[in-house]
Parts: sequence; C-alpha cells; structure tokens
Amino acid sequence: MTKTYADSNIYKKPGFQIPKISKITDTSVSALMITYNQEKFISQAIESVLMQETDFPFELLIGEDCSTDKTREIVRYYQQKYPDKIKVLAKATNQGMAKNFVQTLAACQGKYIAILEGDDYWTSSKKLQLQVDFLEENQTCSFCFHPTECFYEDSSEPSYIFPRKAPSRFLTLKDLLYENFISTCSTVFRNRLFTHMPDWYFKVKPGDWPLHILNAQHGEIGYIHKTMANIEFTQAVSGA
Repeated sequence: MTKTYADSNIYKKPGFQIPKISKITDTSVSALMITYNQEKFISQAIESVLMQETDFPFELLIGEDCSTDKTREIVRYYQQKYPDKIKVLAKATNQGMAKNFVQTLAACQGKYIAILEGDDYWTSSKKLQLQVDFLEENQTCSFCFHPTECFYEDSSEPSYIFPRKAPSRFLTLKDLLYENFISTCSTVFRNRLFTHMPDWYFKVKPGDWPLHILNAQHGEIGYIHKTMANIEFTQAVSGA
C-alpha cells in the first residue's frame, strides 16, 4: 500500500520540502486550526470561524491530532453539518503540534491563511474581511496581525491586551527578531511564501515565533489596531 504524506519518514530529514498536496484555488482564505484534547473549547473556536462575514469564499481545515477526549467527535459533527466549508484531517496517530501544523498547512488551498488554534477564538465577524482587504491594499506585506485579549480561565490574573504597547502600522523582520509581539490567532499570511520548512522549526517551542520569522523574510508585517480575538490561558494544548 502506498504511504501517505502523514505516514512518510520525511521528518527524519534535515528540514523538508513542503509537499504540493494541494494547489491554490478560488478559495480566498484557508482557516487553519490544529487541535488536541480541546473538547471544552473547540466548538467556540469553530463557531468563531463560521460567523465570518466576507465577500469571498473561505474554508476551515482542522488538523485533529488523535485526541483522547471528545474533540474528534465534535469536529466530525461540524464537518458533517458544514461539508462544503469544513475539512477534517484526522490523524491516525498523534503527530505533535509542529508536525500536525505543517501537515495541515500543506493541505490549505486559500490565497491567504488564517491561523486559529482550538482553544482560542475570534471575536469579530469582520476579522477575515479586514485582514484580506489590508493585504490586498498592501502588497509589500507578507502577513498582518492585530491585538488580542488574553485572560485566564480561573481569573487568577486580570486580562490584558497583547501586545501591551501598540506597534507601528508596518514592521520588519528586524523588529520581530528582537521580540515576538504577535499572537498566532491574529495572523493572516500569504500562502506558499516558502516551500521549505527548516529542521530547526521542529526543535523550537513554541512554533509561532519561528513561523512569523519565516513569513517576515518575504515582506513587511502589517498591523491593524483592532482587537479581534481572545486567548484563554489553560492547561489545554494543541498537540502532545
């Protein structure tokens, strides 16, 4: 039997070429969601994607990493309810966060990619529209982001807006190398800016800062001063 991409030993090589298992289509945005054991939060995350109001098509790809709770059952329910909108990439074995992310990324067909992990959620129905419009108007930008509200599930600490200080409207790789001021769930980036994922990406945790760095090598970073997502700090994770 022919091995699938997920079963291959490609990760044993020093870095790897992202396989072209999908091609860019008329779908303007691929919302990329990875999840593992997030039954408590996943419905809210999915609903926040489905509520998006856009003048372009979008899809939701969910990389479900062999959860041991009811997460897979929940995402399958949404897939059956919205078959034209949602695709589930159900892993046979747990891949871990980085591998799950890259496998899901390779399947994205949108011109743009928006990331949302299964325990975060978007709060504005105009988020995708605003960010796509921004990138269409600013072709020198490789991706854009916005502030997020961060809070603790047990209310042990007060909520806050991240980044705490609003950055410039346009930033560069040099700014990003100094510090990570970007929440992953706030990003929308151009698809296929790079086709090779370096070996060090799989060794660095968390993987969001390295991803931003890879994207920022291909253009400026745009900032939209509007809070449009929430991050809840819990013990839940998006991959083992």
